[in-house]
Amino acid sequence: MTRHTPMKTRQTIEQLLSAIESRDLRAVERYLHPDVVWQNVPHPPALGRQAVTELLANVLCWSDQVRWDILSSAVSGETGWYERVDRFWLAGEEHAVHCNGVFEVDTSAQTVRFVKDYVDLGEWRSRIEPVMTQLASRPASEVVARHLDAVRRLDPVAMAADYGLHAVLQRPDRAYAGWAAIADYFDTVPTRLGDAEVLFEPIDPLGNDQARVAWRVAAPGGASHSGIDTFSVLAGRITHQLTELDGEDFGKMPKRRDD
Repeated sequence: MTRHTPMKTRQTIEQLLSAIESRDLRAVERYLHPDVVWQNVPHPPALGRQAVTELLANVLCWSDQVRWDILSSAVSGETGWYERVDRFWLAGEEHAVHCNGVFEVDTSAQTVRFVKDYVDLGEWRSRIEPVMTQLASRPASEVVARHLDAVRRLDPVAMAADYGLHAVLQRPDRAYAGWAAIADYFDTVPTRLGDAEVLFEPIDPLGNDQARVAWRVAAPGGASHSGIDTFSVLAGRITHQLTELDGEDFGKMPKRRDD
């Protein structure tokens, strides 16, 4: 350790908190050590980056906004103590949970390797858990409607939010497997659309766990592209999307790194 260690510790912890507020799971994983341990007391700890991402994914992705307000903090060496109010906006309502967390950092890698969080369980269980249960039980048509609203707003992180961690987005030219790959794809959509507008037909429910929607991209000058997306949903998250095009795809995809 050096005299700069506490500064690096604080910086890494607060970069993780900022990533959590972004609701972008790619950013969150960037500041998690591969062997991170995260425990929300009194629950058993989540072990490893993938398990911690799964722990955080639903509440972050289902929130329209996340803000973790720091009330007080102290840092010594590679350990930080953070008293916070964690705020989540779920289904149009704000929920605030008081937390006290101990964070340990690998300053050489600038990643968080251990978190022990003491959470106000009364608030969590009485207000947040019922909303989470409700969101997990939504029919496919409601989940897809939220996704389409994000597409209309051209918000890439929100576009990816309703997909499961192991979801597959199957397009004619390529399959995007996993949340990060799907989010990377949605990052390209605003640029590819340019001044064009996406128009959606009414959602066609195919039972409780599937829905289909036809769409058209209307570009200035009269050019248009169209297709149909079929979504499969499990526990409130999209697990599979199949896109069928009527002709050519809209816009130009950036070249893949391995092209």
